[in-house]
Amino acid sequence: MSEEGNRQIRDKYRELIQNAKEKADGAGSAGIDTDSVRQMVLLANEAFTRVKRPREAAMDAQFLKTCGTLAKLNIESAQSNLSVFKPTEFAQKLILFMAQDEEEESGDLDQPDWERFGKAVSSLYKRTVGVEPLYGALEWQRPKPAPRARNQQKDSEAGPKIKPKQVLTASTGEEKQTEEVTRIYNVLVNCYKKNDKYPICFYTFVVNPHCFNLTTENLFHTSFLLREQRAIIDADENGLPVIAPRSISAPRIEGVSHQSLITLTKREWRKIVESFKITGTMIPSPEKRSLKRKT
Repeated sequence: MSEEGNRQIRDKYRELIQNAKEKADGAGSAGIDTDSVRQMVLLANEAFTRVKRPREAAMDAQFLKTCGTLAKLNIESAQSNLSVFKPTEFAQKLILFMAQDEEEESGDLDQPDWERFGKAVSSLYKRTVGVEPLYGALEWQRPKPAPRARNQQKDSEAGPKIKPKQVLTASTGEEKQTEEVTRIYNVLVNCYKKNDKYPICFYTFVVNPHCFNLTTENLFHTSFLLREQRAIIDADENGLPVIAPRSISAPRIEGVSHQSLITLTKREWRKIVESFKITGTMIPSPEKRSLKRKT
């Protein structure tokens, strides 16, 4: 729509808003003619069909707000028969009611008849409980504490004793950790032999494609193999890390040792599984290992 058309719409809304305000200012006790309000709303609806910009839409909202004011005036005029509490009028009636005689009705109220006022409003409130004096002193003694019931239940009647759970000591945890590191070393040796004694891809060895937690455990225990020089990590021709076992009887490599920090998130773990197309795990989970021992 052209700018001239938008200007005409704004002029139409200004005219409707002005008419609505004039009707609101001139509203009397009879209210506002609803037919005239309905005609203005129909004209606004016709103009709203050509509204395309927020500026004109805001004027439409302003007009509807003014129409809401007109509707409020009509409602108030329809309920004009309802009594409205006026504090000044109530105070004047209260003074006339509490006057002691008719001569004081025209003058100031110096001594209001509060007794008459109290009798008039006593039916509107609940009565308070009266104060009855006590004859003589009130004798009171501190109650004796009830004797505690002794537990006469015999040991034979008691339920079975619950033995406390055995807490694993630090030495026990270290033994399990050493056992897990040894197990992973044996798995690495077997995989190295099956691969014709060629180094194995580090990610393929430690990553478990089905469980992220087991992958982090494999990384943790493999780090002990590297620290104890029971395994070495090198880079292949593509620059990818590969791992190979070292003999337990091989002499330790002296010199400067290098340490590195590896971070692995779930997103990176999924990306490694997809990139290297890892479908199985080389390191069996501890649950599967325990089942094989039972069978």
